[in-house]
Amino acid sequence: MTDRELIRKVHDKDKEALNDIVSKYYDEIYRFCLYLTGQATDSYDITQDVFLRFIKYVDSYEYRNLKGYLLIIARNLCRDYFHHKKDTADIEDIISLGSEDQRLDSLEDRLLLWNALRQIPVSQREVIVLRIYEELRFHEISRILGCNLSTVKSRFRLGVNNLRKIMGNIDE
Repeated sequence: MTDRELIRKVHDKDKEALNDIVSKYYDEIYRFCLYLTGQATDSYDITQDVFLRFIKYVDSYEYRNLKGYLLIIARNLCRDYFHHKKDTADIEDIISLGSEDQRLDSLEDRLLLWNALRQIPVSQREVIVLRIYEELRFHEISRILGCNLSTVKSRFRLGVNNLRKIMGNIDE
């Protein structure tokens, strides 16, 4: 069933359609929050809040891209999280990042990449996570982040360059 059909059913008060939306997007939203926060428990809570907010305001939903809309909510809640919590990551959270097919080959590689991601600015990290892990196009990222396309591309380029420098320093 398409997102448009699900939303139509939700607007017709079909509660099962809400469950279908949560089932369809839960893992992606959770993974996005986990990459941004580095905290499994907090990411779980934020993901729950994303869907609670969506349900609360579903009647005013007007976007064509449901996943993008959910990611916008998640991004805003993660930003609130950073305003209220110290930016740290638990080793258990880092080990469990990503789905089975997206995991890097070794724990050491995952830890190095996570450490490098944590060292770049959040604005660059968001773009990299959305582009690489969520496989969104730059124009979709631009809409989600509320900035123009050239800014998104610039943040991605700067983020990749920063990651290369960080990873190069690790190798030395």
